[in-house]
Amino acid sequence: MNLRIGGQTFINVDVPVLWGQRAVIQDAQNRVSVLDLSGEKPRLEILSDEPAPGVPFRPAFGGIIILRDDQELYRYNPEEKALYSIGLGLPDLEFGELGTRIGSNWFEGNLIAGAGVGIAVEKNGISLGAPLPPGLARLAS
Repeated sequence: MNLRIGGQTFINVDVPVLWGQRAVIQDAQNRVSVLDLSGEKPRLEILSDEPAPGVPFRPAFGGIIILRDDQELYRYNPEEKALYSIGLGLPDLEFGELGTRIGSNWFEGNLIAGAGVGIAVEKNGISLGAPLPPGLARLAS
């Protein structure tokens, strides 16, 4: 997959941004989509800044909250292009025009090529150019 997200350029990566077990991508119109890769098949949660069809959610100030089994997982704010962890224990993720904020870290103008995962955001850290973790569903290019 080749694309540009939040000021970063990704060339020949399988998953540009992995937020926990969720692939996060952004299209040419800067709309964000989120796919849960924790099962056998990817499960779309957010499609082009909107809740994906059939995904449990509730409206929230400045966006939506994605639910699973009545548990709040995360909030997405389409104006800020930001994901805020509620029940996932992950740092917040925000895509700006010039850069990407992950927790209190700012990434700007990076080129990530030939990796399973371009940026991997986990509970305890951030990796650039990481392998795809075992057990996650793969995205088709």
